[in-house]
Amino acid sequence: MQETPAENNGLQSKRKKYLIWTFTLIIITAVVCFVLWWFYFRVEDNTQDAYVHGNALEITTQVSGIVQSINTDNTYFVQKNQVLIELDPTDYELQLRKTAANLGKTVRHVATLFDDVGEKRADLHRAQAELVKAQQDYDHRAGVIAIGGVSLENFEHSEASLRVAHAEVNKANCALVASQAKVEHTTIYTHPEVIAAQEQMKEAYVNLRRTKIVAPTDGIVDRRGVQIGEWVNPNDPLLAVVPIDQLWVEANYKEIHLKRIRIGQPVKMHADIYGDDVEFNGKVVGLSMGTGAAFSILPPQNATGNWIKIVQRLPVRIGFEPEELRRYPLRIGLSMDVTIDTKDERGTVIPTPQPQLHPIYHTDVYSEQEQGVQAWVEAIMAQNVPSHLCQ
Repeated sequence: MQETPAENNGLQSKRKKYLIWTFTLIIITAVVCFVLWWFYFRVEDNTQDAYVHGNALEITTQVSGIVQSINTDNTYFVQKNQVLIELDPTDYELQLRKTAANLGKTVRHVATLFDDVGEKRADLHRAQAELVKAQQDYDHRAGVIAIGGVSLENFEHSEASLRVAHAEVNKANCALVASQAKVEHTTIYTHPEVIAAQEQMKEAYVNLRRTKIVAPTDGIVDRRGVQIGEWVNPNDPLLAVVPIDQLWVEANYKEIHLKRIRIGQPVKMHADIYGDDVEFNGKVVGLSMGTGAAFSILPPQNATGNWIKIVQRLPVRIGFEPEELRRYPLRIGLSMDVTIDTKDERGTVIPTPQPQLHPIYHTDVYSEQEQGVQAWVEAIMAQNVPSHLCQ
């Protein structure tokens, strides 16, 4: 059965309308995609080659010794100043008692140096008195020797006694000067020997405190390798403490995608551990000065003849919002999906220099190791300083 001209025209009209609608839909889709690309995807750079990095504080001992106790283990949370490991303190306790006794002995010795000044001054006064007496004896004999009032022998003896008296005065004066040189411009509390003994005692006290190895900051314990009864030395790695708030992301962007990335640009991130339900906000902190290949142990030697160009990746450091890290803790090495909003290109790729550098990371647990020793030193000083000195 053949189609009539009217039916044929109607079918062609439907086909034409279908093609027009299809073409219109394609055009609308293309326009929408272009608009999305221009206002959204064009100004965002995404990569899944991104991983969490952080500070792993390697804990070592400052003194040698045998491990007596271990108070923590891997995956434990520790707080700042918490004792992690204790070494046998016996040798350091003995050394501290020895230096405390030496301080008392030194104080008493220095006190005798001050007494010696008074003794030497008294010797000088005695020698000066002897000189006056010898001078008077000589003058009396010199006035009567001409008329035979004294014998020549007696006169010569008085003359010799006068010379001896002068020598004794010089000797006593030199002894006084030498004695004064040992204590001049000082007191018992500021004498160099006493200060040296104090510092020795403080050093012994600090070494004893260092037998208790403490956490420099809050964090999670990892990589414990130390064992009970093991002899450890300074610089031996014992364990690591990873602060949960000192984390950042290194997103490895291809070099062809770095053109629009600037410091300070906002970043959206998703961690595989939480999925798309949790979004982390951050910002670009800086760009590394070398690719991963350039900083590897064996960097590539591109001067060889069989060279093949490989697109390199540059680590871009991204900082977290501290509150989000506390709410959703992360771990070093976790994978991240990173998207940088590159719309604002007013930033720089080189950080501006700081007018005055301030510590980025800081701990004060090691500056507290001398606490308590000064009061002990002062007590020993008070026990050994004499109440009166010879002047």
